[in-house]
Amino acid sequence: MHGRAPVKVARGQPSFKASIYAKLEDSIVRQSEWTDSSGDIQSIRWINEDAFLCGATAHLDSHNMEYNKPGNLLLGSTTHDTVRSFADHRLPRPRSDKANADSMRQTQDPWLYSSVVSTAHCKKNGFSFTASFDETVKIWSIHQDGSSMDLAGTWQHGGKVNFVVTSDHHERVATASGVSSNAVRVYNFYEKSISESSFKFYGGNKALLQTEDDQATKPWSYQPATIQWGKAPQVANLLLVGYSPRSDTGDDADIPDEKKNTGELCVWNTGNETVVPITSSHTQNVFEVQWHPTQPIFVAATSPSGIFDSDKTKTQIRLFALNDQEIFMNTQALDCSALDINELTIMPNSELHCYVTASCTDGNTYVYDTARGDQAIHILEHGAESLDPLDPDLPREIGDVGVQFAAWGHTTNRFYTGSSDGKVKAWNLKNPPGKAFVRNVLSLAGAIISGAFSKDFSKLLIGDATGKIHLLSINDNDLEAGPIATTKSNSSREGTSSTAEKGSNGILSKNIKRPKVILPHKEPPPPEGYETNQRENETSADIAQHYLSEGWLEQRVGLGVYQGANYAETGWYDRTAHEDGDPHGPLLPQFREEQQFIMHQKNDEGFDLLPRVRSSDPKQHGENMNLDLNLASLTLDTQQALREERVEIEGDFSHTYSYEFLPKPSVWSGKKNTRSESSRVETQERSIGDADEMME
Repeated sequence: MHGRAPVKVARGQPSFKASIYAKLEDSIVRQSEWTDSSGDIQSIRWINEDAFLCGATAHLDSHNMEYNKPGNLLLGSTTHDTVRSFADHRLPRPRSDKANADSMRQTQDPWLYSSVVSTAHCKKNGFSFTASFDETVKIWSIHQDGSSMDLAGTWQHGGKVNFVVTSDHHERVATASGVSSNAVRVYNFYEKSISESSFKFYGGNKALLQTEDDQATKPWSYQPATIQWGKAPQVANLLLVGYSPRSDTGDDADIPDEKKNTGELCVWNTGNETVVPITSSHTQNVFEVQWHPTQPIFVAATSPSGIFDSDKTKTQIRLFALNDQEIFMNTQALDCSALDINELTIMPNSELHCYVTASCTDGNTYVYDTARGDQAIHILEHGAESLDPLDPDLPREIGDVGVQFAAWGHTTNRFYTGSSDGKVKAWNLKNPPGKAFVRNVLSLAGAIISGAFSKDFSKLLIGDATGKIHLLSINDNDLEAGPIATTKSNSSREGTSSTAEKGSNGILSKNIKRPKVILPHKEPPPPEGYETNQRENETSADIAQHYLSEGWLEQRVGLGVYQGANYAETGWYDRTAHEDGDPHGPLLPQFREEQQFIMHQKNDEGFDLLPRVRSSDPKQHGENMNLDLNLASLTLDTQQALREERVEIEGDFSHTYSYEFLPKPSVWSGKKNTRSESSRVETQERSIGDADEMME
């Protein structure tokens, strides 16, 4: 048949359909950008092709509450090209124990906005869910175009809620909190009274044993580190949870060394509320889990166990399959040299085998083919330098977040990663090792934190560590001012930018869009009983004048503001600087030393007054100007006589002179200047006339 090649001829080549999808994805460019959220964009969830939901971190630490700001819960619309914030995840601001607590209370928001770290959407009932550190999960009804959403209910928890997950097969919703016992809940969604929906507690054996073993005296506990509903129909009711040891204070030093590599894998059948057994290798520290999309199989990233090379294997990715006896069996272990794993993906490549990827804190993604053994077939590397290291003094895989975004495209021909180097990269894992890189999809000024493709893979959302949301899309027809151009590709194989980045087919516009500000929410009323001790319409200047008139502060001309005669009435003392916390007691030695040093410090630096500049005498200036030789002012007879004597009085009289505003590079480097002669002449030769004009 004409137009069709024999099957064997196309062996090893991508299908026509896969090639088309890859070509479309390679034309994805940045279309819109929104800024001014409360912090890192921690979670992104598409609601439909037009609406998306985002959660951002917020400063809640007692040492930096003054940096807390709105913008933790965000709703976006691609139709309206907007992102707006909502104020519902918030807590009353507590009174600070700092010396300037009263002034802070008068000038700062009465609310603290809490981090929103997980978002989910249920296709079965159409509701969306957000989990926050304010110890609640909130349920939302979102408008189809993403223009707004309405709060439908709230589920209170006993600790910070780290996860909320939904299933495509039923309406049950699972949540996980950062508490030592009964951390996992499964809600039976009741639409008529959502806030009153019933739930069941679930917990791992190790967490339960710790609770019974006087856990209240320990500064750490086993807590859920990851949670996922089964994806295949035969495991739709199964809930998979991985536990890790977590410090109550956030300091890993609280966890005993012998417990740091311990944890637990748990699978519960929420349909009949029973435990599904796992035969082996289920008591390690669990970093991440992921279900197979069509088979009763899951993978789990854990600390290593069994027989392994401790010098090369720091973590393992284990595959578990459900057998006929309804028991999960460990079928394969993939060795990984990274110390910590952020993200797992699993993509079938045949009826029996699949690709498994592990994205890690060392900035690499390790790719495995289960048909080709337990070693990685690709190591996808990002830049060696992190834009946002947690601790630059530590090794990267300990002091950096690494790769936190990993997603497959429409087919196995495209895989995407985003890391702390600020880049989103596209890969083709079917290429030979070392040649998987396709292009840089996006380059940003902050670390990549999160991302998600729309259902049809025509749009990609990326969240970064600077609090910005980036929308990438194949088509820019819906945007009025044109898209923002993405960074050109740095393909190691071709060395050229992609078709989209070159601007063909009308995908890119020459008009560059500025980042849009997230639309703020209305300021909520202050909490009940919240007092600021500030009179109505009182300005900061009024407050300052009041402090001076009461004698609490004293203003010294040329020196500044000091404690006044009645300062003791304010109680504005740093109790931590005094012995026994008594503000009237003596200062502690380190504070006394600093005080004495400042009091006796002499400032010997002086500043000379600038001389008063006066203009020159206009008459004398005119006489000086007349002394300049101006051939054009000569009489015609004189000019004619000069021509007869063959004196050039017409033409270019500029005399070349080499001006070097800075020393030549050779002065500093000792190397010979290799610039071409034409370039040197062009840049160095200036006329005396031009120099005079510059001087004037």
